[in-house]
Amino acid sequence: MQKINTEGISDAVADTLFITLYMRCLETRRPDRIIKDQAACNIVESVDYDFSKYDDAIRSQVGICIRVQYFDEIARRFLDNNASPVVINLGCGLDTRSTRIGLNKGTFYNIDLPEVMELRDKLLPPDEHNISIHKSMFDPSWTQEIREKHPQANILIMAEGVFMFFPEDEIRPVLEQVARSLSPGELVFDACTAFGCRMSSRHDTLKHTNASFQWALNDDTLPERWASNLHLQNVAYYMDKEKKRWDNLSRFMSMFPILSKAFKMLHFQMTPAQA
Repeated sequence: MQKINTEGISDAVADTLFITLYMRCLETRRPDRIIKDQAACNIVESVDYDFSKYDDAIRSQVGICIRVQYFDEIARRFLDNNASPVVINLGCGLDTRSTRIGLNKGTFYNIDLPEVMELRDKLLPPDEHNISIHKSMFDPSWTQEIREKHPQANILIMAEGVFMFFPEDEIRPVLEQVARSLSPGELVFDACTAFGCRMSSRHDTLKHTNASFQWALNDDTLPERWASNLHLQNVAYYMDKEKKRWDNLSRFMSMFPILSKAFKMLHFQMTPAQA
């Protein structure tokens, strides 16, 4: 079978989608797996891409799959608790969340750069429950587009492995726009501290790419000051989870807060925005 060409992915950050895809597949093949994502393995086998450079990225594999599990759990709860839920996947890449969690109601909007979405639509064709939007997350028009289609819906916005690759002055307007246009609902994203940003050149997968961490979030409540209707509900640290799966060096590093709290996942509630 002829494999699908991936040379159209030219953006350095967009190329990191192959990291998360491959880590989900590698994890699926383990007997002690954190997540199961057969769709990811099917895609890995379908595309023409050199994944071998990531074969030894043990820490990224654990960390990415911890994040996937955390985001999946939030999405499941949101779908269960809302009659007509809408889930927005910012910088979606080749994420297969709706397949993993068994979507049986609601609507998923998958948003990414046109070059990414062209590849995604070949591998994961959109349907009535999975809708593709070929736009950068920095283009605010997607928020109005979705809100106009779902004027009364509660909305969950997820940005997985995305925000830390961009500077704060680009991320802030996105969060402000989301809070203003898409509330009430929930927002979940991952982030790193300044120390975490400095580690990107030694990161076990990023060192093979031209991407690097740029947004350092040291104060977890900072988004609340950008948008008064954002309310931090939970912060989860990668190294507090699946401790048996981390290697010895990682377990040693977890003894030091500057290291153990360098990478985290944040969950916000969005109350109705003030007119």
